[in-house]
Amino acid sequence: MGKAFKYLFLFVTCLVHVFECDAQTKKVQIACIGNSITFGARVQDPSAESYPAVLYAQLNAKGNDGYAVKNFGIGGATVIRFGTPNIWKTVDSLKLYRPDVVVIEVGTNETVGSPRFNWEHIGDFEKDYSAYIKAIKEISPNCIFILCSPLDMVIATEGLSPERINDLTLRRPKIWELRKRTRKIAKAEDAYFLDLTKPFEGRSDLMTASDGVHPNKDGYNCLAKLVFDFMLKKRIVQ
Repeated sequence: MGKAFKYLFLFVTCLVHVFECDAQTKKVQIACIGNSITFGARVQDPSAESYPAVLYAQLNAKGNDGYAVKNFGIGGATVIRFGTPNIWKTVDSLKLYRPDVVVIEVGTNETVGSPRFNWEHIGDFEKDYSAYIKAIKEISPNCIFILCSPLDMVIATEGLSPERINDLTLRRPKIWELRKRTRKIAKAEDAYFLDLTKPFEGRSDLMTASDGVHPNKDGYNCLAKLVFDFMLKKRIVQ
């Protein structure tokens, strides 16, 4: 009986050690969800130069390997279900990933009118955004949410065509409206709000030439640093 107890004690001790090691090695799972700006459009290598990729490098600097960052950016996506495409298609993938932290960056494509008619359905923005957050909470109940306002559109960007200037001039006020609406959603959903609109205001040096909407490489680095610094400030990461 004494020998059996000894073996049982050794087994339990080893089991506890395995669980402790697993807890120590488990990475914090961060999901970056959004549109083409999250995906990393307009740079040569989004897998290395998008803001989620840069954020990963910043989080795991100096030999730290405690964070996983996955890019769920979809070009042209909205949070509005009417929009095609929309970020709702990420839900199945998130079920497998089970994030601890979710960073959502949407709003740019919501400002588009005909022929996509996203802005004509902007009345669904709050409802669909809250429903999307609820869908993720069902997957990961203790998930931390950071809701980002859309980046400002910089009309002073070099090389913009007259047609592009007209388009952005019409859409830009909508960006600032969505900034306010995103802040209200964050408050209602007990989520963090990160302002990305104001930091990019007038920053033509951070925008892709002839574009005015998507960041260049420096812009993505700036975006990643804004997210990284915010996470540190709120003690979401260490």
